[in-house]
Amino acid sequence: MKIQLLTTCNHAGWLKYGHRMVTSFANWWPKDVKLDLYCENFKPSMPDLVGHVKILDLFKETPQLKTFLEKYDSEKNRGYRDGQRDFRLNAITFAFKVFAQCHAIRNTSADRLIWIDADTRTFDKPKIKALEDMIKNNELCAYIGRKPGTGKARLPFSETGFIQYNLKCPAIQKFAEEFERSYVSGDIFDYEYQVDCFTFDVARRKIEKQENVQSHDLNVDFGKKHPFVNTVLGSFMDHLKGDERKNMGRSKLSDFKERIAEQRLDQDYWSMKGKYTKKVQLRTKK
Repeated sequence: MKIQLLTTCNHAGWLKYGHRMVTSFANWWPKDVKLDLYCENFKPSMPDLVGHVKILDLFKETPQLKTFLEKYDSEKNRGYRDGQRDFRLNAITFAFKVFAQCHAIRNTSADRLIWIDADTRTFDKPKIKALEDMIKNNELCAYIGRKPGTGKARLPFSETGFIQYNLKCPAIQKFAEEFERSYVSGDIFDYEYQVDCFTFDVARRKIEKQENVQSHDLNVDFGKKHPFVNTVLGSFMDHLKGDERKNMGRSKLSDFKERIAEQRLDQDYWSMKGKYTKKVQLRTKK
């Protein structure tokens, strides 16, 4: 089975975390797994990674993204309300990853296409068999859902730091068409939220119903806060979601469900060679 990865990044993100993501990918992933790096108005120098990482100009590959930005880019559509930014209403920033995914779906020769955010890092050998087994032959994709919550902290949409698409599913091209159409048409501005997590769910559910297909939710009672690291992905990848984790350089052990924290302590990356072991053991015994 041929697996391909993709991500996208601007220059500021590249300097802060993107370079680490790409380097860690090259250090750990099998050489037959390639990464497409869609760059936003910059071209990184990576002579040692040629052949393992393909650099694409996002605006050259997706001219419809440029048209979308020219038509809709504004403070309001970047999520600003009364001087405060609400990421859930930020259509512009998160549109880049949507157009990159749709382009890759249409143009890859892989069997599986995996989107990972540029603020992820690989720290161990990926479990390729587990990745392959995430999706049945007739399923559309594997994604990290979030269970419905209440109150201000609820996030009523999936966590899209990781999505695995099944390119052998007949409905996948219709999904890409619908996902992109919602932006090009401006329909997303009629949605309750404009962040890509929400628009992904809208497009996915529409195609699942229309084409009578299913997808695989990887979130099996892993909570709402940071389900990424609680899945099998957390055994070889970390998602530095939010400024706090980026500044720390890793996610926190408090992000784990207790049963998962005990498993992760066997890995040097998560245990920090025993630094947090006692603290977590005490917590898990309660």
